[in-house]
Amino acid sequence: MDAILLRSFLETADAGTLSRAARQLGISQPSLTGQLQRLETHLGVSLFDRHGRGVTLTDAGKALYPRARRILDEVRDTEDAIRREGADGAGTLSVGAIPTVAPYVLPAAVQRLRARHTAMRVELREDYSAVLARLLLDGALDVVIAALPYSFDHLDTELLGSDALVVAVPAAHAAARAGRITLSQLRDAPAVTLDPAHCLGEQVAGFCSSRQVSPSVVCRSAQLATVLELVGAGVGISIVPAMAAVRHNTPQCAYVPLVDHTLQREIVAVWRRGAAQSAQARAFVECVREVVRLG
Repeated sequence: MDAILLRSFLETADAGTLSRAARQLGISQPSLTGQLQRLETHLGVSLFDRHGRGVTLTDAGKALYPRARRILDEVRDTEDAIRREGADGAGTLSVGAIPTVAPYVLPAAVQRLRARHTAMRVELREDYSAVLARLLLDGALDVVIAALPYSFDHLDTELLGSDALVVAVPAAHAAARAGRITLSQLRDAPAVTLDPAHCLGEQVAGFCSSRQVSPSVVCRSAQLATVLELVGAGVGISIVPAMAAVRHNTPQCAYVPLVDHTLQREIVAVWRRGAAQSAQARAFVECVREVVRLG
């Protein structure tokens, strides 16, 4: 039912005359008459009895009046709520993040977001880059937090910061005492790696291949936390994100740079190409950027 016609109906019922109602609505009397006729035609009933002194409601008009008032109140409340949510950053935001970033960035980012936008609700999905890219393209996610050099075809990426990659070694390893590790030491040591389904696992494998490093892989894991626990247990060494090293700072592990090689990955926000970026999504991404840059 047309809200404009209902407003004209209510104003006319309250005013008691077409001329007074038309003035209140800021339209001509013929326009108001046309609107009322359209509403009556739509409902198939007469809503007003016309007489010399003005108009009065018919029984059908009396039945419509409280319902029309309730409908317009609900429309107004809805409009106010939408405007308020847009201004206050309320609503629900659907975010995806890869497993090698999510635990180290998202808790602090969500905490910052809630401090600034208390009414906003964030739904998180942690998964591989390929899965999150499909969900983003399908519109199931508003934004994805991921890492390059994964190729996000048909999507736009926004750089948020970089994350160094370091070599995790057992505390008793010679590299732990030296505070650095060489490429030859990397070649000779058993390796604990992430599954290549992770973009980080693919990146590390590509780096090793380009340097003719063929490590003896003794374990592949789907979880970075498992990789670090195995390194600490002396099973092998691994190339891991610095953000993970900060969180997993135990006496059993040491984290050292690779001599003469700068290893890093770029943390990005991934967007649907050409889609509007909501104020809520932008606010969240800025919180992620702050966390990434603080390290």
